[in-house]
Amino acid sequence: MRKTALPAWFGDSRIQASADIVIVGNGIAGLTAAIEARRFAPDATILVLTEQCYPTIHTPALRQVLSGKVGRSQLLAYPEGTEQARGIKVGVARVEVIDAVEQRLLLARGGVVHYGVLLLATGSVARGLPKDLPGAALDGVLTLHRLPDYLDVRRRLREVRDVAVIGGGVHGAETVMSLLHLGKRVHWFIRGAYCLPRLLNRAAAELVLRHVEQAGALVHLESEVIGFLGSVGELAGVATADGRIIPAQLALICTGTRPALDLAARSTLPLVYEEEQGILVDERLCTSVPAILAAGDVAAWRHPLSSSYRSQPSWHAAVLQGRVAAATMTGQMMAPVSGVVGAPWQATRLGSLSILAVGDPLAEEAEVKVLTRHGKQSYHRLALAGDRLIGYLALGRAQPDALAIKRLIDEALPVAAIQDALLRGDFDARAYFARLRSSKLYTLTAPGRLAERTLATSRCAPSLSPPLGTTAAVAGWQEPPQGGEPFLQGSVSRRRPQTEPLRRLIPAQHGTNATNAAGSGSLADPDSWAGRPEHELWPRRLALPASLSQPNPHPLRCCQ
Repeated sequence: MRKTALPAWFGDSRIQASADIVIVGNGIAGLTAAIEARRFAPDATILVLTEQCYPTIHTPALRQVLSGKVGRSQLLAYPEGTEQARGIKVGVARVEVIDAVEQRLLLARGGVVHYGVLLLATGSVARGLPKDLPGAALDGVLTLHRLPDYLDVRRRLREVRDVAVIGGGVHGAETVMSLLHLGKRVHWFIRGAYCLPRLLNRAAAELVLRHVEQAGALVHLESEVIGFLGSVGELAGVATADGRIIPAQLALICTGTRPALDLAARSTLPLVYEEEQGILVDERLCTSVPAILAAGDVAAWRHPLSSSYRSQPSWHAAVLQGRVAAATMTGQMMAPVSGVVGAPWQATRLGSLSILAVGDPLAEEAEVKVLTRHGKQSYHRLALAGDRLIGYLALGRAQPDALAIKRLIDEALPVAAIQDALLRGDFDARAYFARLRSSKLYTLTAPGRLAERTLATSRCAPSLSPPLGTTAAVAGWQEPPQGGEPFLQGSVSRRRPQTEPLRRLIPAQHGTNATNAAGSGSLADPDSWAGRPEHELWPRRLALPASLSQPNPHPLRCCQ
């Protein structure tokens, strides 16, 4: 492809350009993909297009901006000038149409950018409230989602005494605590019977509500906001469905997010997506259109355990998806996205109360064993499938090591010996994994290993003893039932079962051309790489499984 020289930053939407790799969106998934792609392909031309006029920031820290604990310069996800230092071009422009046939992007003011491979990392947009809600246009009714929203609220707080926060999720809870830190009178409106329903059960939520109320917030459960009242164009109060009017000079909407699918709907070839989940991708993040990938909050891949397409909107997952996308775009081998990202997890801190959820702690299936421990200021819940941890929920003053517990779930490690520690919240991850490594080294380096390994194949082989100073109960140690070498249950790291390569073509009702698609191939099938020229290693298309041609409780929607 012909390469056009571009400045490191440009804002002229009328520009005519081309690049080997074009990324739409400069969130953490997009920038990570650009940086990793530069590492894999030093000579490739990489262009990032974005509508926001500021660099990539650490979005989980935005609530710290609201409370004044973090300055704007501390929000940068990468050091200033990272893109320029790596030869990554960044353009401020709005993409209007994806011309997938000609592999080009049509910009808002008439510009055209040709791409070799395209990554959609457009992130998410705020759900907000219905646009026809009475008083929604009053000055003082704001939706919190991006950096300009937080800066706007920060400027208004000097003249505000009462603030209404609408939304019962994690975003709403964090906003409430930030405002209380600033000394504001805060009303928290929750439509349901308790807060954080996607993360907590009722017992854990009651602990959170009690903590927030003790901090000074006024919590309104089962309260639906039906409108806003104003005075000379400014917000004066919030009206609820039960007839109450709560005085407030500022109303902050924190009702969650959804995938940003506007651009996906403006493709000349149909990108298959679900309205609430995102653009459907395979294990290599390839979409239903050749040479187009999706990553971050806008992408939804098939999870092996649930067999359904789900997005995983979190900072950590977006970073890992960016790496997988970079490997796919440059023809590198990498583990499937479900194996790389692993179990979802979310951690936050509300004042002195820490919340951590890993995996599926609210699982209630018949084969799932649930253990709970409820203290005065703490709550712990374990979801177990046999001797394997599949979900963990912890609330308390001390936060466990989130990534260590995530590793327990991802690698299906045995937890029988550490269940009590997990329930108490004092699990020593460093000691556990040190014992695990020591046991692995023992099985590999014990004297006479080759002879013992030969004897281990016989039923009459003498049993071995555990490592010196190790009791049989430590770290799940067992004697082999038929002699042979000692082992740890699950000591060999193993991932969750992965899905088979997605080989079927997209059904005709989704607008794909079966004739053209049959020979397109996919990076989801590594066997198809052998003998192919380097320029044919670009991602082609997502091949959806047969289940999508059957009735689905989550109907698909694609652009026409």
